[in-house]
Amino acid sequence: MPFNYPQLKNPQRCSKCASCMNSCPLHAITRIEPFEVDVSKCAKKGECFTCAMACKTGALVLMSGN
Repeated sequence: MPFNYPQLKNPQRCSKCASCMNSCPLHAITRIEPFEVDVSKCAKKGECFTCAMACKTGALVLMSGN
């Protein structure tokens, strides 16, 4: 079943504010630099867009995965 996970698609926009990491209820974003997501935690428990909504610069986008 596909799910969505965050990816830093626009790194030049990232201000490294950690809003995405701090907003993740599953603690799936483990590092900001370099950006790292534990996909075994992320969104497999349901569709969550909290991190992307927390990113005020648009650096973070949701990608479709398996």
